[in-house]
Amino acid sequence: MTGRLGGRVAVVTGAGRGIGRATALRFAAEGACVVVNDVDATTAAETAQLVCAGGGEAIAVPGDVAVASDVADLVAAAVHRFGRIDVMHNNAGYGRPDHVEELTDELLDEMLRVNLFGALHGTRAALPHMIDQGGGSIINTASAAAFAAAPDRAAYGAAKAGVVQLTRSTAVEHGRHGVRANAICPGPIRTPAFERFAPDLDYYAAQIPMKRLGTADDVAALAAFLASDDAAYVSGTAIPVDGAAGARLAAPHLTPEDVTR
Repeated sequence: MTGRLGGRVAVVTGAGRGIGRATALRFAAEGACVVVNDVDATTAAETAQLVCAGGGEAIAVPGDVAVASDVADLVAAAVHRFGRIDVMHNNAGYGRPDHVEELTDELLDEMLRVNLFGALHGTRAALPHMIDQGGGSIINTASAAAFAAAPDRAAYGAAKAGVVQLTRSTAVEHGRHGVRANAICPGPIRTPAFERFAPDLDYYAAQIPMKRLGTADDVAALAAFLASDDAAYVSGTAIPVDGAAGARLAAPHLTPEDVTR
């Protein structure tokens, strides 16, 4: 299969659904062999089957990104099966509600383990192979919550802010090895998780300058660009995918009608 990623091998964590599944399918459509990871073995297998049904090549390797040995095994499986790793997309993550004054060490630890440590585990496992090859692309899914606070998401936001800084450090330290690292920062992307976070989707969408929620495919398109040679000099960035939501200044004097018009 030809395309921008023809002949390359991409690992995508959290690819059983949502943004991860859309990205795995997009990478395959661009010509990559895809290693599909998810903590849910069933959904990981479903994504791999979708890739193969579309004419691509994929294997499913379930595992928990919060567990370093699981991620080491994931990368080892990719290299064993395909001989290399060109793209490591550390996408797996989730948030849980909290309040700062009641935030427990246990919840903060959980958010850091899956969101920040998960990205670290993937980066750390992939780097030796990319350095030996002379290059690669590491893509981390951060969040708009890395730059602005959402109510009841303090731990999640702190973890995602850490992902952005980890991305920058990786880019600075390993640019000389031909390794690029970038973070994608999704805003209001309509996935099942987002629907639980913001049940009034129409009102939420009306407040966004582009007047719609994003899709998983919107994020996947950016991931495919960052994985490709089209982004050969793009590294150390944190790119919002938010329909200009983060560009809008707060305006307390406006009525709801002003905001949503």
